[in-house]
Amino acid sequence: MASKICTKLFVVILAALFFQSSSRAQLAYNNSLSVSLGAYAASGFGTNTYYGLRYNYFISGGKLFVEGALGFGSLKSKVLESVTKSQVFDTERLFSYEFVGGFDPYPNGYVPFFVFGVAGLNQGGQSSFAGVIGIGKRVPLKGVFGGDRFGFRYDIRDQIFSQKIMNDDPFISHNIAFTLGVQLYF
Repeated sequence: MASKICTKLFVVILAALFFQSSSRAQLAYNNSLSVSLGAYAASGFGTNTYYGLRYNYFISGGKLFVEGALGFGSLKSKVLESVTKSQVFDTERLFSYEFVGGFDPYPNGYVPFFVFGVAGLNQGGQSSFAGVIGIGKRVPLKGVFGGDRFGFRYDIRDQIFSQKIMNDDPFISHNIAFTLGVQLYF
């Protein structure tokens, strides 16, 4: 179900990118909130549904921005259940928060923005500090509901951190989050 929704949102975003006008939504407003839905691929544990909430503050007409984000998901893994026959984590809950800075060379164009920053992760009761890199794009939708306050966005983030499971040696983990969202500018 979530994959069908993500596929439909992805098609809508691609269409919006293709038919994008020279909207000035990012230049007219300094703040935005967005709600996102997507997939979270935890390194070695499979991919699950991921929900997010993001706040952006824009600087220099949208070319620079800072963002705070919260994400929620699950670590449920059919692969691990069939291989280990035991539970790796105390819980299957996933929670993340991110603080990133971003650069969007063309806020009203087709080139994606770039972000880097830090994140805190709680995977199954284990907390970790992570570095974050990623790309994405905000697509303002001029004329939706009679104004320029709404838009779509997509984000791809890599949360990089050192992980230790079941007292084994630590390893570098790359957890990838892909989300599609609706954005409100204010």
